[in-house]
Amino acid sequence: MADRGDEIRTLLGEGQAALWLGENLILALLEANILDTDTILEAIDIVIAAKKAKAAEGFHSDVASAAATQLASISASIAATKVAVSPTGRKCGGRTRKKPST
Repeated sequence: MADRGDEIRTLLGEGQAALWLGENLILALLEANILDTDTILEAIDIVIAAKKAKAAEGFHSDVASAAATQLASISASIAATKVAVSPTGRKCGGRTRKKPST
């Protein structure tokens, strides 16, 4: 039988993998012009609000609060990647895909 430490490492690994995958999928959707930044940010804001509501209800409040904080960080990162467009309609700058935080 696995010990508690193994179980915690597995859960943390799953969470980290899901976070990295989700963030990279968001960046791929933006780069492919499938979704725009404002749509992505709105979706993240909805999840943040839901996590804050769960925390306020006392439903694993420490985990829900940590998730909301992590989502807010991702939201700020994505908001910062908005690419400026010149008056001619050409992109003035590019965005490089960043490696998600650990």
